[in-house]
Amino acid sequence: MASLLHQATASNVVWKNKGKKMGKHSTTTSLKLFDFLIDLGNVLYYHTDTEYPMSENSFGSQAIDIAWFNDKENKFPLFIFEIESSSNNSIANNPAKIFGKDSKVFEKPLFFFHIIIDGAENSEKYNDLLGLFGKHNYDIFRINNADIENLLIKIISQHRRIHNEINLGYILRLINGYEEIKSEIEFEGFLKNVEKLMHENQFYRIGQVYADIASLDESFQEQYLKFIYRYFKDKLPFNLSYENYSASIVSEFINLGLLFSQYENEDNYFDFNNLLIKAQKTETFRKIEYLPGLNYDYDVFIQDHVPFYIALAFFLFEGNISAQKYILDIAIGIIKKLNIKEEFIFEHHLSWGLLMTSSNCEFTDNFEELKDLMNSRSGILNTILFCPTFINNHREYSKSILMLVPDRNKYVEIFKQEFSHLNNDMSIKEIAIMSLSENWKDEIEYHLNLGVSLANLAVKSLMKSEW
Repeated sequence: MASLLHQATASNVVWKNKGKKMGKHSTTTSLKLFDFLIDLGNVLYYHTDTEYPMSENSFGSQAIDIAWFNDKENKFPLFIFEIESSSNNSIANNPAKIFGKDSKVFEKPLFFFHIIIDGAENSEKYNDLLGLFGKHNYDIFRINNADIENLLIKIISQHRRIHNEINLGYILRLINGYEEIKSEIEFEGFLKNVEKLMHENQFYRIGQVYADIASLDESFQEQYLKFIYRYFKDKLPFNLSYENYSASIVSEFINLGLLFSQYENEDNYFDFNNLLIKAQKTETFRKIEYLPGLNYDYDVFIQDHVPFYIALAFFLFEGNISAQKYILDIAIGIIKKLNIKEEFIFEHHLSWGLLMTSSNCEFTDNFEELKDLMNSRSGILNTILFCPTFINNHREYSKSILMLVPDRNKYVEIFKQEFSHLNNDMSIKEIAIMSLSENWKDEIEYHLNLGVSLANLAVKSLMKSEW
């Protein structure tokens, strides 16, 4: 699996079928399309071949441009691709050589894709060919008539006839590696059509697929946001699933925050307060207890991730005081349950709580409540108070100072000074989408960076007008 993902993303990979003789296909478009279709077949786990001879006597035999087989040992291909440079008088030869033979000689394919790179606009040849061969799972795709998107949808739909799963992530990464293909696709419409073809057992993972791509490619973030809009607008009867344990619990809150942040001024359709309540059907956050040793993933969720994700949802709802108050009540309820002193878990949660409550004068009472709660415990290390992080990797440093939480104005001023050297490069939507994916991480641990980025954004953008 990992090797295929590398093949689908790396631009310098040499596929085993590349470099073979390609007949008369010499234009840039036909060459790129030729390579793309070979790569696509491999990504979908077909055995592919080019200039495949139709008889055992390969010398002088008729040949197929690109053939996809279910297995390397198969004699007859499932899918056939013939690429024509133009709609000349010989274009009937390719379908005729397949459908003109008795099935005992050459078995008919599941589908024949007849691709014309530079076809005439209104040629009677197309109707004639479809009249002759259309009943044999045959169709024509004219590339100069913007048919690349139709070609891809047809390929995927035919693939679904024999397979339950579509490796959508691999397909999209492959498309992204071919600018000539990518430039011909209107992605919102394309993705909608592909989603209709997906098996219901696979659909709940689409959010993860799109988040993975968007976490690496900023230009795809718009498509993730549009998908989330469709998901909530159409009230799809399933929950989206994310691979990371913590992200899977908080994803609906984050996605609702993204929906509000992106479309608050465009659409009054959504009742976000009600949606937030429904998102906690099982009262997940309100039932949170610190039960160390019960479950490793749950321990990590409580000790490390809960405060960051709740704060992220809170700041995504900037401008919706009612929604922010609902989220803040959840955060404070959790903090009050964490009557623990070890490993700075309480302080980790409280550092995010104070940042949220200081963001707007509407939450002054909440800030005072958390301040008094912390100060009643003799204070907090300054290296924790002014450094909310994604994971709880706090420790006492040589420069750490135990201090009481100051009043709100002083707290804000110190926070501004602590973050004054950082650039505000990431948008909150980018942070949110990345937080739902593991795909963008490499050997460097970036968890801390997301926390710092969110705190920096809160300091320099969301609370700017308050200061």
